[in-house]
Amino acid sequence: MQQRGPSIVNLDFVRLSNFQSSIPLQGRRFRIIFINNQTMAPRRQMTDAEKAEKNRKQREKRAQEDPEAREKRLQDNRARAQYVRDEKKQRLDQEVQRQIPDEVDRQARLEEEAQRRKVNRAQEPAEVQQARLQEQALRQQALREEENEDERRARLRDQATRQQAIRNAETDDERRVRMIEDNLRHQVLRAQETEEERSSRVMVDAMRHQALRAQETVEERVSRAIVDRLRHEIYLNEETNEEAEGRREVHRELMATCRNIENEEERDERREESRLRMERLREEREEDEELLRAMNALEHVEIIPIETEEERTFREELLAARNRAGVPRTHRAACKTLTSENRVPLHDCGEMTVTCGECNARHFKGVRPSDKKFTQCCAKGKVILPPPKECPQLLAKLLQNDHPKAKAF
Repeated sequence: MQQRGPSIVNLDFVRLSNFQSSIPLQGRRFRIIFINNQTMAPRRQMTDAEKAEKNRKQREKRAQEDPEAREKRLQDNRARAQYVRDEKKQRLDQEVQRQIPDEVDRQARLEEEAQRRKVNRAQEPAEVQQARLQEQALRQQALREEENEDERRARLRDQATRQQAIRNAETDDERRVRMIEDNLRHQVLRAQETEEERSSRVMVDAMRHQALRAQETVEERVSRAIVDRLRHEIYLNEETNEEAEGRREVHRELMATCRNIENEEERDERREESRLRMERLREEREEDEELLRAMNALEHVEIIPIETEEERTFREELLAARNRAGVPRTHRAACKTLTSENRVPLHDCGEMTVTCGECNARHFKGVRPSDKKFTQCCAKGKVILPPPKECPQLLAKLLQNDHPKAKAF
């Protein structure tokens, strides 16, 4: 006989291999409904009023239950919650275990693609490379125009981190080659830019440098000043006389052009800015010297407590002897009696071929200071003399022997 409709079976304990329950099944009576070739209708959704009534009845029932039943219900709830947490953790662990091989394979695939792309780009001709770079520049420009401020900051931060990691891993030769290529590229770009672009670039660089210097500490500022001074000295020592003369000539032409086109107000403003800049540099130099003296004093204070008694006695005797001798003077050496003038060393200042970069005055090559700025002529550009007046025509003819009375003049 064929059974139609659902069958209801009452069981005390059921063991199902493909069934997982959040509550223990042993010791409970429940119903299992078998559907014979029929589809159960979806459960009707409860209304808000029915839900409220159900919750009210449940609260009343829980208020009337005894402590043992309440404790058992809470234990069942805790067991069910623990089971749900364990299931969720297990699923997450399985997902992570599946993602780890995928991530490793993805990283290996990306490295392989990068290596293959590097080999292909090394073999491509110059025309193809130029076209690819132009297309890449246009695509990046379009993407950067669409990004907002937060995306731009995140991109710049990631780019700075990536470049810093690459520069930390490069060798000295690679760093030297990179700096040479950067200088050449910057020279090409600056040769192609217009006057407005150059002014805008200089203004942006000045604002960025000013913001960075306002945020740096005293130690960072001192270290930066020392590095800049050393780099400038190295650059000046490595340049030849022709390069130095060319640099001075370019500087003179630029200064002459700028000063010829400026008016009286701009000239006064430039002089005021120069005065303020010199005062600021002098203050910074004094602060740097004071900081260096303080740092030396701290180092001296740290060294003195660890020196032995013999070292301290030797240091005090050396200081006392140096104080008694005093600072040697030039006139003391000049007042000494010469036993033989043949032993006097020859002092040669060189030829008078070195010109001042500020006033074009000629100086001897041997008296050029370390910073290559002379003080005897114009005090390193602080003294600015007016241009000489034009000679009267009559006096010029008399001096040039172009006048009948020039012989008697």
